[in-house]
Amino acid sequence: MTNKEDIVFSRNTVEFVTVAAEYCAYIERTNQLQRKEFVGTMLKLLPLLYIKAQMLPADEPLNDEELEAFVTEDSYEVIRITLADLLAQYDTYLDVFVAEMKYSDTPVTKNISEDLSDIYQDIKNFVIRFQTGINETMHDAIVECRDHFCTYWGQTLVNTLRALHEIEYGTPNDEEDNDATEENEYL
Repeated sequence: MTNKEDIVFSRNTVEFVTVAAEYCAYIERTNQLQRKEFVGTMLKLLPLLYIKAQMLPADEPLNDEELEAFVTEDSYEVIRITLADLLAQYDTYLDVFVAEMKYSDTPVTKNISEDLSDIYQDIKNFVIRFQTGINETMHDAIVECRDHFCTYWGQTLVNTLRALHEIEYGTPNDEEDNDATEENEYL
């Protein structure tokens, strides 16, 4: 086995592929989920995805050509809208790790649905490329995914995780909101 094959079939790569495929499959099932279940699972899955992406080996691409993208704009929008519908009023959060924040007089907001869709797009493209079974394509998919993790979606993931944490632990859920309203009516 060559060094390039070692990267493609390394334990760290195989573990990342496994977590990445699970992330994509879960995001694709969003329309079957309740918000509480979804948020709870994302709070477990995203840190695992982050750790496994960090462990991907660094290398240079074998080919100069850009890798084929498989996630279309339409499929991206379906995922984003489904996530936005599920998260409803909890979708928007304040982002403090945006370069424009230095020059802004107003808060910069982001959407969890868009962030998770952006991560999904990159990860899904990676998973499909990896499934080709072509060692050179698989190798370059790893290199590109690691690069995108370092330069973009890793920070996006961490920011989104903070917002999801707030939904789970900092914001009363819908049932608690209804119970509190009923109690206040009798005071």
